[in-house]
Amino acid sequence: MKKIFVYTVGALLLLGNYGCKKFLNQVPDDRLTFEQQYQRKNTVDQALANVYSTLPNQNFDRSASGLGNSGPWTAASDEADYTLPNFTQNINTGAWDPTSGEVNYHWQFYYRGIQAASTFMANVSRCQDCNIGGIDIVNRYFNEAKALRAIYYYHLIRQYGPVVLLGNDPIQSDAPLEAISKPRNSMDECVDYIVSELTSAAAALPATPQANEDYGHITASVADAYKIKTLLTAARPLFNGNADYAALKNPDGKQLINQTYNVAKWTRLATAAKAFLTNPNYSSYALYTVAATPSGLPNTAFNRAFIATRDVFLSGWNSEVIFGRGGDVTFYQYSLAPNHNGASGGDKGGSFLSPSQQLVDAFFTANGLPIENDPSYTANGTSSYQAPDPNDQNAPRSISNMYVNREPRFYSSITYTGRKWINPQSNIITDFTNTGNAGKAAIANNDYTKTGYTSRKHLTVAGWTSGRPIFTVIRLAEIYLDYIEALQESNPSDPDILTYLNRIRARAGIAPYGNGVGAIAIPTDMKDAIRRERRVELAFELDRYFYTREWKIAETTDTQIRGLNITQNAPGFYTPVLTENRVFQKKHYLWPIPNNEIQKVPLLVQNTGW
Repeated sequence: MKKIFVYTVGALLLLGNYGCKKFLNQVPDDRLTFEQQYQRKNTVDQALANVYSTLPNQNFDRSASGLGNSGPWTAASDEADYTLPNFTQNINTGAWDPTSGEVNYHWQFYYRGIQAASTFMANVSRCQDCNIGGIDIVNRYFNEAKALRAIYYYHLIRQYGPVVLLGNDPIQSDAPLEAISKPRNSMDECVDYIVSELTSAAAALPATPQANEDYGHITASVADAYKIKTLLTAARPLFNGNADYAALKNPDGKQLINQTYNVAKWTRLATAAKAFLTNPNYSSYALYTVAATPSGLPNTAFNRAFIATRDVFLSGWNSEVIFGRGGDVTFYQYSLAPNHNGASGGDKGGSFLSPSQQLVDAFFTANGLPIENDPSYTANGTSSYQAPDPNDQNAPRSISNMYVNREPRFYSSITYTGRKWINPQSNIITDFTNTGNAGKAAIANNDYTKTGYTSRKHLTVAGWTSGRPIFTVIRLAEIYLDYIEALQESNPSDPDILTYLNRIRARAGIAPYGNGVGAIAIPTDMKDAIRRERRVELAFELDRYFYTREWKIAETTDTQIRGLNITQNAPGFYTPVLTENRVFQKKHYLWPIPNNEIQKVPLLVQNTGW
């Protein structure tokens, strides 16, 4: 019988609305046989789009679900809370288990993506018109799919730990149960496979996008960046000699997570990261900076840093972006915009994503110091202060001293009471106090911030109804941070630690560490300094949830959320209070294997504690 092969591309938009940089936004007109699907480039493109479609789309962050294969990462970390009910509340209260639907859909979706990639790789050579103008499209597409398959395994292991490696051949739909009943591979085997596949794919792919239509495709630099992310996960304490998983073994006694700490894993990561940073083919990547400020904003180093740390997420495929995804961003941005009473359009949002007081306090002062180490910082009282917003110059107002003279990244990331709203055509001054224009008392439903703050990062200056080109997935600053963390663990005297850490701080507009003019003292605890820098640099970039777990500190960091007293007006409003107690147990470091998978494949052992 002839097989019928149908791909549903649906709403896949890797590039969204960014000019002509679109990728595979196509839907087949009719059903095709399996053979026909791979004969012509236009339908091969659709098949490849199907492989890409499993990539998580965090534009749906506020309602983590099967929609976009999105995860609950931001508000299930200590960065923030969501007022809008979603699965993050289940995680934060401990009300989830191996039968939860969200536990199942990530597992299923990533394995579907793996199967789709293997099927594509096995059949793309059938294409009869793919190699046009001497360009070997077949080989390129084959290696894009190979890299995507490895990336899906990466997503699986950082969420579930060691998983089952299915092999390189697609599993036939009529395969007998014993052919697919496989035990979990060890974590080291999973990591070695992912790294090997990404290395192989990178060698056959263009280094960086060569033309507009390449944006959103996997390139060699994207594959290498995911290799670095995989090695980072493998080197951190959760998977590097973790005795808590001593009993996690297959039925035959095979140890799934190694029990001996190995510094070589950090060295391997440092080597891969350094190779990326010194690769001449990747020399076009650079931290995003601006030479001048917008009209009306004084052209100071502080203000340039503010614009750079704001616009690196708004200016599309700039020099810092290694990989990004497009799509409709309004769903996400509505969560960021305050619910300004009486406002309309992009000025009136949901106030859903509520940054924690812990995150607010993590940002440095303008002197480049943690707030507890800067004698000029105080959380008490108010001062007349001018935030670096281009639409709010020469109009200082009285604000809490918590927000005075903080670093530029604070102002590009956090909306607080007394801040001019981001829309340059608006005259709104955001007020989250109880009876303020975005306060709890003035709102009849749950569309208010739980903590007295909303996130500003990723939000277009025209408000939530205006689109932006992409959601940044990997950028150069992350590679810097991965590299210096690896060096700190493997070779703490390496001068590259300060070199790359200070590049991040310089772009952020704060003093470097060192002994030169304008520098501040090198921290005694450099590991802590690197972790602090990562926390503020990568805030709201889906990083914090995983690194508190991989560092095995979530039992300390993820037990509560603190915010301001939103039931009070000033001055009581500015007293930090406990907003939410959270449940975090040792078993929560990994997600459980879905119960229905355990029942289907008895060789699958469940993660510890579930």
